[in-house]
Amino acid sequence: MPVCFLTLQSVVRCLLVVLTVTVTIIVKPVAGKVNISGQQKHEIELRLKQLNKQALKSIESSNGEIIDCISIAKQPAFDHPMLKNHTIQMTPSSYPHEVLAEENNAPAPINDQEQPENIVHPWKLYAITYVNGGPYRGTKAQINVWKPRIEAGESSISQIWIVGGKFGPGLNTIEAGSHVNPTLYGDDNPRLFIYWTNDNYQNTGCYNLMCSGFVQINKRLTPGYLLTPISTYNGPQVKFTVQVWKDPKTGNWWLQLNEKELIGYWPKELFTNLADEGASTIEWGGEVVNTKKNGQHTTTEMGSGHFPSEGFGKASSFEVIKIIDMNDGIIDPVGVQTLVSRPTCYDLKTGYDKQYKVFFYYGGPGRNPECP
Repeated sequence: MPVCFLTLQSVVRCLLVVLTVTVTIIVKPVAGKVNISGQQKHEIELRLKQLNKQALKSIESSNGEIIDCISIAKQPAFDHPMLKNHTIQMTPSSYPHEVLAEENNAPAPINDQEQPENIVHPWKLYAITYVNGGPYRGTKAQINVWKPRIEAGESSISQIWIVGGKFGPGLNTIEAGSHVNPTLYGDDNPRLFIYWTNDNYQNTGCYNLMCSGFVQINKRLTPGYLLTPISTYNGPQVKFTVQVWKDPKTGNWWLQLNEKELIGYWPKELFTNLADEGASTIEWGGEVVNTKKNGQHTTTEMGSGHFPSEGFGKASSFEVIKIIDMNDGIIDPVGVQTLVSRPTCYDLKTGYDKQYKVFFYYGGPGRNPECP
């Protein structure tokens, strides 16, 4: 059975993508020049030879992107040394199930002034909610789709984090959501992304299918695909549902979109803390990479680029936020806490109601008179 991946038609674009992460997700060339040194070009060409697979066929999507289709057994995942004898799992052994909570058990999100150990990065800014303690078998949430404005060399992310262990060399994460990353794709469109690491982002893991690890089983949808349409300020809102959970029999971590689209899974062999245990922390929210050009705060937007105080249809949101417990029950999270790096730049406002359950608005414009 073939599976299809976004591919690359420009050496220059390919070089840029490989430098950022690796080389399975590629897009058509874009206007503008990319300055790449001879040494960088040589390193990228070597990496391309290692990762490129012979396509069974190539097709052009409705968005004009070239998509290569290869045999499912020859996808990049199986270049990983831990997956040489891996047996592909085509379907989960079971699915999590909804558990109805009593109305008086509705969780009350609380503010937290201490930054969780696992997200301390001085060049990144966060507006997130999270639960600690675990073990958790996964999470589910609806993510509002926007197209934030991005400064060159930066990115804006709306995602979930599945975290195993404490901040340090052995930190494991599984990540999925929407991001705008012009350096990676060559455009400023929001795209589905995935990420993983088993050593705190040091030597393992990558975006999407740009290194061996994630096993794709979906024949139509691939990590990196364009999210369209997008939400309109004070107009129609576009959302997609992300669910990630640990298979109780195989230990693999599944990714599903919109209740029905199984994209694939992260094999348990990739991880240490997440291999046999559930997650210790689940996080939801926004992240911006801030390069502080000229010593100033970035103008890269988070979410819709508007503060959460503007509310529905104007600020970006996460809705129907759930955790998956160790009995595979999909339940409301209890003891939800918040973390906001710089509220004058990007902020967050939590809530709970019968329709949206646990939800929050988040985001902001970045640099402004209150955020120099």
